[in-house]
Amino acid sequence: MMIFRLGIGLFCVTALVGCLADEKKFGYAAGYGKSYPEPVVLEMPTNAPSITQQFRSPLAVSSLNGIEPHLGIDVHAPIGTPVLAAAGGLVERSFWGPAYGNQVQVLHAPDSSGKASRTRYVHLKRRLVEAGETLTRGQQLGELGVTGFLSSGFPHLHFELIYRGAALGHSSADPHLYWAKGAGKITCWGPEWQGLGDDELRLTYPVPCS
Repeated sequence: MMIFRLGIGLFCVTALVGCLADEKKFGYAAGYGKSYPEPVVLEMPTNAPSITQQFRSPLAVSSLNGIEPHLGIDVHAPIGTPVLAAAGGLVERSFWGPAYGNQVQVLHAPDSSGKASRTRYVHLKRRLVEAGETLTRGQQLGELGVTGFLSSGFPHLHFELIYRGAALGHSSADPHLYWAKGAGKITCWGPEWQGLGDDELRLTYPVPCS
């Protein structure tokens, strides 16, 4: 009986999450949480697939009880949605792992500091590129999926920025600080952003806007 009740409860929660996600397919950005000390004020395009979880730095939450770090942003969209390179660069890694499923990591050109940055695309249904390939901004590198046990069965792209470093965690940064239009101004990809220089890292949204 207890197992039955737990099963029913899990079904109800799953159904509720599904309904909420269905209602917020576009133009919604989840909050950072009241206790998070470094939120970014966002301008979310109404035609952009929604963000269901925000970045939370390990350093910022280390002294807070009940708040877990989250090293990227989660973008919700249907399975098979194209995943786009947020900036041009070299495919550094393209592989599958049990926790995060299909993953692609792109190395971007050094900026004015002389240091390079990386973006990571996680839980992909399919990887369409291999290590060693060169990508242009907006080029499709995979399809959004639900692979890896940390996807929690929820279709989304987990998108990470490793800023001016190579170590995930230590160099992880909030992508919202580096959009092409400016900090907090989520920028849908379009040909007008193709010619951005490399002096400063500027990102475009890693999935198409409708």
